[in-house]
Amino acid sequence: MRVTNSLLFNTSLRNYRISTEKLYDINQQISTKMKIQNSYEDTSVYVDAMRLSNEIDTLAQSSDSSSKAKTFADNTDSTLSSFNTSLDQFKAKLVQASNTSNSSTSLQALANDLQGIKDHLINLANTSINGQFLFSGSALSQKPIASDGTYKGNAENLTAMIGSGVELPYNITGQSLFLGKDTDYNRVVSTNISMYNQSKLHPDVMTSDSQNAASSKVYLKDTDTIRDLVGDTNNNATDDSKAVFYLSGRKSNGSTFSNVISLDTSSKVSDLLDNIGNSYGNTATNKIVDVSMNARGQIEVKDLKSGSQLLDMNIFGAIDRNALPGETGNAKQVMNVDNLLTKPNVDIIAFNKSNYETTASSPDLTMRSVAVVSGTDAIDFPIKNVSSSNITPTTLLNGIFPSDVDHIDFGGTSFSINGKTVQDLMTAIETEYGLGAGDVTLSGGRMLVNDPTNTFSAFLEPKNASNALAHGDPLPDAMNYARRGFEKDGNTLSSNVSQVVKSTSDFATASTKLVDVAGVDSLNGKQMVLNYTDKNGVKRTGTLNLDIADTTFSIDLNGDGNTTGANETFSIYNGQGDPLNLKTTADKMTYQQLNDLISMATSGNLPKQGVSTTAQTAINNAIAFGVAADAVNLAAQTTIAKAGVSTETASYIQKAIDAGIIRDNPASTAAEVAKATTDYNNAIGDANIAEYNYAVGTAKNSVEVNLDYQGKMTIKDKTTSESKIDFTMYDKSITDFTGVGSSTLTFMANNAVTISNPSIDMFKQMDEMIAAVRTGAFRMDSTSDDPRNIGIQNSLAQLDHIADHVTKAQTKIGALTNALNDANTRSEILSVNVKAVQDNVIGVDTAAAYLEYQSITTSYQAMLSTMSKINSMSLLDYM
Repeated sequence: MRVTNSLLFNTSLRNYRISTEKLYDINQQISTKMKIQNSYEDTSVYVDAMRLSNEIDTLAQSSDSSSKAKTFADNTDSTLSSFNTSLDQFKAKLVQASNTSNSSTSLQALANDLQGIKDHLINLANTSINGQFLFSGSALSQKPIASDGTYKGNAENLTAMIGSGVELPYNITGQSLFLGKDTDYNRVVSTNISMYNQSKLHPDVMTSDSQNAASSKVYLKDTDTIRDLVGDTNNNATDDSKAVFYLSGRKSNGSTFSNVISLDTSSKVSDLLDNIGNSYGNTATNKIVDVSMNARGQIEVKDLKSGSQLLDMNIFGAIDRNALPGETGNAKQVMNVDNLLTKPNVDIIAFNKSNYETTASSPDLTMRSVAVVSGTDAIDFPIKNVSSSNITPTTLLNGIFPSDVDHIDFGGTSFSINGKTVQDLMTAIETEYGLGAGDVTLSGGRMLVNDPTNTFSAFLEPKNASNALAHGDPLPDAMNYARRGFEKDGNTLSSNVSQVVKSTSDFATASTKLVDVAGVDSLNGKQMVLNYTDKNGVKRTGTLNLDIADTTFSIDLNGDGNTTGANETFSIYNGQGDPLNLKTTADKMTYQQLNDLISMATSGNLPKQGVSTTAQTAINNAIAFGVAADAVNLAAQTTIAKAGVSTETASYIQKAIDAGIIRDNPASTAAEVAKATTDYNNAIGDANIAEYNYAVGTAKNSVEVNLDYQGKMTIKDKTTSESKIDFTMYDKSITDFTGVGSSTLTFMANNAVTISNPSIDMFKQMDEMIAAVRTGAFRMDSTSDDPRNIGIQNSLAQLDHIADHVTKAQTKIGALTNALNDANTRSEILSVNVKAVQDNVIGVDTAAAYLEYQSITTSYQAMLSTMSKINSMSLLDYM
């Protein structure tokens, strides 16, 4: 091979370039400490390096996120520590207030101190760090607690990223802290009337030693007898009739029940308690509830299933003083307990008391006499908005009777009260019963009848006994469980019974189905009665008919005594779509639909139906038989169709006409007739749905109905600050104690008072505690202005629950803080480890690189020297 200058030159140049590149590469590695500078140099190294670099960034982000979250959690933990300190101070003041030696002035001072501590707790609840509220959930800019204690935040957790795809919560929401639920607590309800031993209270009547025995107030014990509970009219225990107890409520599993318990008066109170427990499902081998008599003579029922919020109770007693020994007599009225009030010899024994408005009873005002002393009867009538001391013989009857009473029935007389005075009524009674002038007098707002020969009483009974209740006459508090008016405060009405889902024991929301709360498996065939006064002051009574095919609401709008008139019965719809599938069935109706119905009713915006029955029949005839064959008849039918409906509904009818659904020429075939009829019915369905949705939308503009955070219904009149709305809603079968009927849904009730519950409502409960101190209510007292306030003693137990709940929250945030701290430490350690791996993958061994650099440099210098010598050689060097 011939070595030419060109070959030498190219070889030298190539070697030079290679050496230079090697020197450059190794120099770059030494300066950057990295094996490669570009992905094409070594793809496997590049991929690994990028993956590790991303991991390092993720770990850095996790470290930063967990560090910030830990700071937030630390602030929360510190605030909860202050919370616990303030709760301890609150308890100390409450314990101090429980001392019965406190004067009224001292109690007021303590109540003010408690109010100050509660206000401080609200300030703590509204703690903000760097513009972020600690207890607002994810609504960090929303102040969580309003001045009235209402929670305004949400129930969402804040989360910190502590790893790739791994998040950890780091806050305590106000929903869980202030309105939370503890599954390790039990629900306890109690009657609020303190029962006294009647033998010791009335020894002069009930014992043989009437002269030496002194009356004393001794609370009833479970070892006392039923006779001690219900009392008696003489000291002979052998002639006593049986006592009857009417028990109703909700069991631990959410099912509702009604039960009648009959006991001999010689039985023990403990026997009554055992029967109550059995009604809730207790057996010899399985105890569902614990029933006891507390030290104040009140019945307590404790649900032994922790975390359940379903238990409820109502109980009252009845005894017929004239019944045969060992018989129940008229005290047992299982078909309709209201009939007890028509029996003058039946005494009602009350266990519960409230200040809730009660519903009216029957349609006519009828006299009922009550013996005052021998030879004198009192006639009891309902009066409203007037004190008895203001009633005189000249008082107008219209001014003292309920507004919807226009006549009074007694004997054979139907006495119109319009323009009549009290004296006119007394004179009419004397005439009807053959009494002398002046035998009916007025004393303390009651009419007294002088009747020494028993003429009046004999004539009155039993002729009017079956109709003794009065229209507008409130049912006795003890007997009335659920026919109660919602509590009104300005323009807002509220119920007192939480709607609780049976399967979860959580509070219901608008989307919850009624059947999921109801005490039965199916609501088919059930009826809910709505007695109300709408926002315009108009009194109405409607019925929600829950049906498996078509749930409807019926109301007498025209006053003819039935609901068959136009627009007096309408279906409950569930939304948009096929009109044939939109009618709500009983077990699919939701609370939102019930809220909408109440909104429509109380606002006076009930939906109108597409056409009346008469109009629909006329149009169907026109369709089927060609009656509307000419323009005149068609116009007539159109007028009928549009009568009494809104413009929107009328437009649907007009569209049906324009589309040929309502024909202007006879249908020629049966198929055409059938199709025309179906199309027409669909058009009517669309019209009804449009009317329904329009009524709902319009109603909400004036009356808004919702379930609050505890599943209690609220009605807000948006048109005024002082609403005219009154509202009562109850199951129509509420008076049925046959065992077949029971109240499936209850919204407002004179039920047993809740003294312990798995759920808390921190600031509302504190308000009730402060009210108890301010009024000096040491225990539940049915004679106080607030008979359902649980009192200071029960408040202490509730406060312990609240403190325990806060401690659990602090424990939780402490655990989260530790977890965040561990996550931060882990991220830092992992970051170091990953960086080490990354260095191993892409990093350069500097010492080895320097050795290689020196080796390449030496070779490079040798190459340059060799090239220099070769290139400097001439022909003379070979001669």
